[in-house]
Amino acid sequence: MSKFRKSFEISYYETDKNKNLKPTSLLNLLGEIAGEHSSTIVKIDRLEALNYAWMLHRWKVRIDRYPKAKEKIIIETWSSSIDRFYANREFFIYDEKEEVIGKASTFWIFVDIKKKRPIRIPEELQLGYKEIDERAFDEFYDFKEKINIVDHLDFHVRRSDIDYNNHVNNTVYLDWMVEAVPEEIYDNYLLREFEILYKKEIKYGNTILSGINEINVNKHNKVFFHNIVHKETEASHALGITIWEK
Repeated sequence: MSKFRKSFEISYYETDKNKNLKPTSLLNLLGEIAGEHSSTIVKIDRLEALNYAWMLHRWKVRIDRYPKAKEKIIIETWSSSIDRFYANREFFIYDEKEEVIGKASTFWIFVDIKKKRPIRIPEELQLGYKEIDERAFDEFYDFKEKINIVDHLDFHVRRSDIDYNNHVNNTVYLDWMVEAVPEEIYDNYLLREFEILYKKEIKYGNTILSGINEINVNKHNKVFFHNIVHKETEASHALGITIWEK
């Protein structure tokens, strides 16, 4: 399985008030091309029939320039490693001049949907995913450090937040995190880089707290730690870091 490329034209509904591609819209595009690439090895409906699925465990994304509405971009993706239960997938985002404007790394777990646990990746999939030893990122944030939350917003999970796996879609977590960022930062800085570590799924009807704490005070960039917490159980369901630059 070699690198896979696809062109996209940015639609207005995928952009924000400044006509920039929204970060969550970018995640949707990355998810779309990842699914299409994987489907060249095995179709999603076949995995579903076997009660198998790829579950996203971690994102790291860097956006050096936000494409505008109606702009054409190219996304390139490939599998960088695969090992028993886990796989890594990389992405590069190019503009029409083939200049890199963003990149991403993802970490996926192969799971049995009914048993809710990781399972060994079937041999035919392991053979189909021809690994390319190139990484978009070499370093990742260590989420083991305990950081307290100083502020939060409440969100009630809506029907529209739920995806075909019957839990909150991974892009919604980023929306919750960004919404907790102070308006002054959102209006005067750009979200350049973020990481999300998914820990537990969230279901329809749950209420979550989007906790936030600024961990780097600098006029040129702002760094926030995020924790998505179940309001009733107080369990952490996802952790994140967002980096905002002038």
